[in-house]
Amino acid sequence: MPQPALSILRVNALTLATPFGAPLAIEAGDDAIVICEFRPRARVDAGRPSHPVLREASIQLRAYFAKRLRRFDLPLALHGTPLQVAVWQLVSQLETGELISYGDVARAVGSPGAHRGVAAAMGRSPYDVLIPAHRVIGADGKIKGAGPNSLRRRLLAFEGIKL
Repeated sequence: MPQPALSILRVNALTLATPFGAPLAIEAGDDAIVICEFRPRARVDAGRPSHPVLREASIQLRAYFAKRLRRFDLPLALHGTPLQVAVWQLVSQLETGELISYGDVARAVGSPGAHRGVAAAMGRSPYDVLIPAHRVIGADGKIKGAGPNSLRRRLLAFEGIKL
């Protein structure tokens, strides 16, 4: 019996310095970002990326860090459960300064009782900053699950949001 052909994904990588105390590592396949996460011990890349998706990600992230970009427009390879993907798509549309509750996200994606599922999806997102989990808060207007010096609080403070 013949073996199925293996699909090989070429991954291109870029690590950017951020104003949040940890570098941001971005990895892209041929046509979409597959991961974007803070990696405290990563070495920052010098120079301009040659991969077109990473080049555009670098431009948009640097604009965000300079407070000139309110929402990202980058191709993301979203892989997860149907609820996770729906949550990530919705939250990715939030602009800088916009907040939404876990319950509001659950209702907006058609799962009104799934606020815990929304919280779990945000915690599992492989797209730090690009899918702004830090902008999803509790119904009481408070940040949930974040200590006083957490990255979520630093991101919100950077965006001018004080809770």
